[in-house]
Amino acid sequence: MTTYTGVYEFNDRGMLAFRKIFLGELPESAINPLDRQFVSRVQGTHSVSDEPVATAKELAQRVRNALGDDWASLLPRAGVWAWLTFILRDSTIPKDRNGDRNPGELHRWWPSDPGDWQKAQRHLVRMPVVLLAELGTAADHLLCGPPSILPEIREQLTSQQDMFHPEFQKAARMLYFDESKGELKRGAGGKGAGTPRRLAKLRLQLDVTWNLFDLDAEHIASLLPKEFNRFKPATI
Repeated sequence: MTTYTGVYEFNDRGMLAFRKIFLGELPESAINPLDRQFVSRVQGTHSVSDEPVATAKELAQRVRNALGDDWASLLPRAGVWAWLTFILRDSTIPKDRNGDRNPGELHRWWPSDPGDWQKAQRHLVRMPVVLLAELGTAADHLLCGPPSILPEIREQLTSQQDMFHPEFQKAARMLYFDESKGELKRGAGGKGAGTPRRLAKLRLQLDVTWNLFDLDAEHIASLLPKEFNRFKPATI
């Protein structure tokens, strides 16, 4: 485990090496994450550890604390998120039983333009930080899983930017998050009736009749049809 005294940012040379490493064209040893030929320190940031974590929420909290109060201004700086992805690779892209890493789809690890929503919401480090910073505990259902997995529920319920409304996500948390276990309720990761996939589609229908931004979480949940009853709390 290494604790860095602050957050660093890859320069162009560092970004090129980072990309080649994750594409399997260079060994990980090709980059020293403190080497000034690849990185520079980001002013105003705090220490960050590369120790593996169990959940995306833990990872997001660690990174959010390290970035400091000006975290939002760093969102477009791909070199920052690439550096964080590199040092946190044991959490986001752990080695398999053969000792290999399989980074998978490009936008899980390569920081795209944050304005390109369909790609940006797939990043395994930046998106959890955004969710935690903007929604707090209302994002528990989106962040309770391992940081290496982009869960179906996060893909479905962050696929449109106007889903980033606290009351809508609180309603989703009420439906799908098991408070006692700190994990998703059984069936919440499926594709059938009452699942997040259905909620994402139904939200568009409800938005024709209701301004969902004006409703609280309980009201939103109460508007959902019977197919969601298996997930609704008894009080709704």
